[in-house]
This record gives sequence, C-alpha cells and structure tokens, in this order.
Amino acid sequence: MCGITGLLRKDRPIEDAELLAMTAAIKHRGPDGHGFWYDSNHRIGFGHRRLALIDLLGGAQPMYDDTRKIQLVFNGEIYNYQQLRQELQGYGHHFSTNSDTEAIIYAYKQWGTDCVKRLRGMFALVLADDNKRELFLARDHFGIKPMYYYEDENCFAFGSEIQAIKALPGIQLDINWSAIDQYLWLQYIPHPQTAFHKLKKLPPAHTLTIGFDGKMGTPQPYWHFEFKPETGKTEQDWLEELDATLRDSVQAHLLADVPFGAFLSGGIDSSLVVSYMAEHLSSPVKTFSIGFKEEKYNELAYAAEVAKKWGTEHHVEIVEPQGLDILPDLVRHYGEPFADSSAIPTWYVSRLARRNVTMTLTGDGGDELFAGYGRYVQFAEQQELLPLNRKKIKSFLYPFINPIDPYKFPNNVAFWEGKSLRNLMEYIRIVPFELRKRLWKPDYAQYLQYTPPLFASTYAAAQHLSPTNLFQQVDINTYLPLDILTKVDVASMMHSLEVRPPIIDVRVAETAARIPTAFNLAKVNGKYEGKILLKKLLNRHFSHDFVYREKKGFAVPLEFWFGQKGNHQAYLREKLLSQDSMLKEVFNQRTIEKMLPHRHFSYSIWALLILEEWLRQNR
Repeated sequence: MCGITGLLRKDRPIEDAELLAMTAAIKHRGPDGHGFWYDSNHRIGFGHRRLALIDLLGGAQPMYDDTRKIQLVFNGEIYNYQQLRQELQGYGHHFSTNSDTEAIIYAYKQWGTDCVKRLRGMFALVLADDNKRELFLARDHFGIKPMYYYEDENCFAFGSEIQAIKALPGIQLDINWSAIDQYLWLQYIPHPQTAFHKLKKLPPAHTLTIGFDGKMGTPQPYWHFEFKPETGKTEQDWLEELDATLRDSVQAHLLADVPFGAFLSGGIDSSLVVSYMAEHLSSPVKTFSIGFKEEKYNELAYAAEVAKKWGTEHHVEIVEPQGLDILPDLVRHYGEPFADSSAIPTWYVSRLARRNVTMTLTGDGGDELFAGYGRYVQFAEQQELLPLNRKKIKSFLYPFINPIDPYKFPNNVAFWEGKSLRNLMEYIRIVPFELRKRLWKPDYAQYLQYTPPLFASTYAAAQHLSPTNLFQQVDINTYLPLDILTKVDVASMMHSLEVRPPIIDVRVAETAARIPTAFNLAKVNGKYEGKILLKKLLNRHFSHDFVYREKKGFAVPLEFWFGQKGNHQAYLREKLLSQDSMLKEVFNQRTIEKMLPHRHFSYSIWALLILEEWLRQNR
C-alpha cells in the first residue's frame, strides 16, 4: 500500500519542487520511504510514498526493469504475484527482489497491457514505457485503490488523492456544479467526474494511455462483472463452493511481512472473515471494533461474542458526538464532497487498529455481491405486496399524468416490473429531487439533474437481469467503488493503515455471479432475508438468533446528534445559516432553515454540512 503521483509536462521541464509538493501531500499514505524518477528530458516524473508490507528491504519505488526502459509506480497489493513470478521466470525473466511490484513490471513486458487481466489484487499503477513512448495507467477490477488524473494544455498529472494534484502550482480547478448536484443526490460524485472540471477519476477495471508527447487516449475497460446465474446446483453445492472460495481468498489476503488484524463490526461479513482468519492462523487474530452510545447503532455486543468465540485479541472504542471535530481533516483528505457518515467510525477504527497493526482485513463487499442490503429485501417485500390490479390501474393512469412530472409518474413498463431506474434511485437518494429543486438558487437551477449518467448507462446495460441482480449490478458499478471503497481507502490511509477486503476478490465475485438469486434472497421463517448463503456459513459457528438478527449497518447516529433535541443544533445553525456561510451563494437558506429541526432530514443536513466545509476549503 502506497501513495503515487506523477507529472508529464507539455510546455517545459518539470521543476523538482512541483513533484516534491505533490508527493509530500500524500506522505500519510507511505511513511516508510519515498522515491522519485525523471525521464532524460525531465518532462516526465514519478513520485512515490511507501507503506512497506511485502519485501520490506527490496520493494522501493519507482522501480525499473533490467533495461531501465520501463518505470513503475504502484499502489496496492498483488496476491498472486508469487505464482506470476514463477510463470514469468519460466519465460526467462530474472528478478532482483521478492516484491509484487517487480512481478507487475515483468508481467507487462511479457503480456503488454493485457497484464492487468492476470493480476489478482487491488492496484492503481502507472508505467512509463520508453520503448512505446507512452504512459500506461490501470486501476483494479473493483476500484479498491483510487486513481485521479488532470489534463490541460500544459500538463498531465495523476495521483492517489485529489490533494496530490491540487498541490501542483498553476493548475485550474473550477468547481463542477453539476457534479455537486449529483453529490447531493448520492452523497458521492460518480466517476469519471470529480468536484472539479478537468480533474477525473479513472473508473474501476479501466486503463488509460498517454503518449510522451501529451496526447491522451480515452479510458478503456479490460474486465466487466455481470451476474450470470447457473442452474442445476443445490444449495449445499453452492455452500461448499462458496466456503472454499472465501477461505482461499482470506488466506491469500493474509500475505504480509508485518503485523495484521481485522475490523470486526459484529455483522455477518466481518464475523465470517474473522472466522476464516482464526481457523487458518496459529496465533490469536487482532480485532478492532467501534461502537456508539446510541443502542440502535451499537453492535459491540455481537463483536464481543465473535471475539470470545475465536479468542481474538480484541480492541474497542466508543465514538461520541465530539467525533465531528475531525470533520475539516476528513473533508480535506477526501478532496471533494463525500457524505457517507460512516467515514467517521471508519476513521476511528483505523486509528485504533494502526496503534497495533499495519494491515487489516475487512468484510466489505458482501452486501453487494450476495444481496445483503435492506433495500433489496424491502423491494422484494413491496413487489410481493403490490397487487396486479393496482399495477394495471396505475399503468392506465400514468400516461395521462406523466407530462406533469415524468420523474414522479413514470410511463414505463419496467417500473411496474420493479426494474425501473426510478425505483432504484428512490432507494439510494440522500437529498431527493424536489428538495434539491427548492435548495438551488435560480442562477444555479441549471445544474439540477434527473438521472446521473453513470446510473443511466449501467441500468441500460443491465436491464436483461432480474430485478435483484439489476440493483446489485448498479450498486457494484457505483455505490461499491464510489462510496464504500473510497470511504475506507481515505479514512484508513489517513492513519497509514492498509485495509484489504477479501470478499471483493475476482474469484469470489465470479463465484457470486453464478449463484441464482433464490439462494441469496428468499423467505426465512416467513420473512425475506438477504445474504442467505453467507448467513448459513456463519450459522455453522454461531446461533440462529445471532445470524438472523436485524441488520444495523455502520452509520453515525445523525438523527440523534442532529435532531431537534440533539447536541449540534446550534453548531449547524452557525455553519449553515450564518452570514459567512459558503452555501448562501448557491442555496436558499430559508429551505435549509426549515430542514434543521426535523430528524428525517438528518442525512440531507449532513450532506450540506460536508459541502459547506468543502467550499470553505476550496473557494
């Protein structure tokens, strides 16, 4: 795990201070060392900050091949690098280190840009190929590791975080207000956009090439996840295959030369990961848990039960409302508005873990791959309760009222089959369309959007899937990389902690894609349950009541902190309604004032608070 930066100058040689500033901005991502490389004309340069986990002495970057014609900076871990190394040695390649970084270099020399298809792991990498006179950028299959890039008439720059690129003097970063509207809708900004024009995110499972002359191609996909359910297997068949696949992935993700542990929320996924770790390791697993005083959000008792079962070395911390003190620092590191409130407990659990280990495993990905979110369950319940005659009545009426509000009254057969994008967006939106419409001042109303383009394109490509698989597919392409993985990467790397998600693994995903929905989402004791296979695997070790309890998630209790009787009403009024509020330029403060006393607006208010702080830092 590391931080990478780089610069290609079209107008003049690079000044050393430029690359130094970019690399210093992400020092927290790699406290164990740094390195730089420039081409012979000083027009191209790479910077690297290292967090050493594998081959502590020999894995320094930037790294080059035996001819010094290929240079690499790389952030992440490749779990099959030892197998790749053996295969590449069979082709005659010679290695001078035991690092996964060097395996990437020779994989590229052997298979060219197709090498990324052979990598099992998390990665964001940039190669400078002097033979082809081009840069090659690539990001892992699911977007576990970030990659941002900027391009104008004078330069091309890339970095692991937005703040690395912002550190480059002289670049023009104008606010992208259309992206801000999408942020209000979703609590994050969909790729390839960022909060700034000219600054982009490289999508997951994509590559990008830039000639040494500065001519840039377009991002190209190299892999695509899609549900393709297979018939003919029993539930027991799927349980055994999934058990073996998950066990293999957890073991592969334990590859490290430093102390490691696991985040343990007490939920299904993290409890299952810790169970596999405990069964595999000879020494106690180090586990780390965060809780809240508000019982509705606290799962510490369940985490303690898992820790006791497996005899882990368990560490616990409680997050209180004073946790908002870290807000300015969080906003600065995320680089653009990001309103998933669970970034706060993720920050705290990462700090707790880093006091004891350098790397942790986590249970992220189980909800998306195995239909665990409550919205999948709610949707299944609603479809069952919606009588056919009600569908016919609405289908008859809506063509007449559709012109009044096409978004609210869709004239779309897919809507009545439960597969409309409108259905999906209603489940995931933070600030609803009508509220955003009232928030924006007239001069900014042009930025209000009905449907984010990424969602529209993902939905269009997945309409052939069942409703549940379609919603999962959209989540895997959007919510997983843009919210869950972004949240964890930034919050953990603020503490120089590497976090690995063994459920978000290509082999696990390819297995999940083949499992029919009925094995993951179905009725258990009269009510719908998600993640049934994962729950049955965990049920081998824990009771039915433990496994099939109500899902709580990992969010901050905002309705208690921000509600009318909460501790932060005065704080919110000062931030959002004062004369020096940055929001008053673009939003109607009267609308915000009406929102503040109401608990059900807590997440919308949180999104506005994050945006206020971000504007203060960037205007």
